[in-house]
Amino acid sequence: MVIRSSLHADQRDTLERVALAAAVRVSPDYTTGDPVELPAAPAGGHLGLYDRHQRLRSGSGPGTGDAPVGRALGGEPMRGRSGGDLVVTVPVSHAEQVIGVVRASSPADTVRDRVLAVWGVLLGVTAFALGVAVLVARRQARVLATPLEDLCRAVTEGDLNARAAPSSIAEIDQVARTPNEMLRSLSELLRRERDFTANASHQLRTPLTGLQLTLEAGLQQPGCDRSWPRR
Repeated sequence: MVIRSSLHADQRDTLERVALAAAVRVSPDYTTGDPVELPAAPAGGHLGLYDRHQRLRSGSGPGTGDAPVGRALGGEPMRGRSGGDLVVTVPVSHAEQVIGVVRASSPADTVRDRVLAVWGVLLGVTAFALGVAVLVARRQARVLATPLEDLCRAVTEGDLNARAAPSSIAEIDQVARTPNEMLRSLSELLRRERDFTANASHQLRTPLTGLQLTLEAGLQQPGCDRSWPRR
């Protein structure tokens, strides 16, 4: 609506400038037949001079003045519509008397076409911006989710050394910090269990090895069987 109103106002301003430029060229002698040289009419429109009886005296336009011409004869410029045209009328004064009216008009369809063209451009820009936003959002989502996805996949496969890579987002780093700490604690627990198992096995193996050596040494000595009590 803003675009539509702006383009209509711009077209009326253009018509008013053309009408004012024509009004300053009108001599009071036109009423006696002196020819009037009006500037070029707006593209696709009309520019004409009407006398006090609303008859077309120069230029182009309706042969008889319409409602905007009649109102301008009261001494005030007018803006309006007439027969599907945008119309601007400017009174021509001499000696504080209105001696004529300059009427400038252009088809309203011209403005409508301009409005549709601008709307089309805006829709195209909006669609392009939306497409770029979707692509950027998808890429950013992948950048943010990839470290966590890699961590989940590594943990699922049993890799306890996997860690979520730091990102530039504080919230993502905070979320990743929890599984990183969990994996670190689990790795430390497993290491301690392995160390304990290895130490316990060594401690148990040492006495058993000594007993085995003693028995083997005893069996190698003559008469060793008499040294053991019989049951």
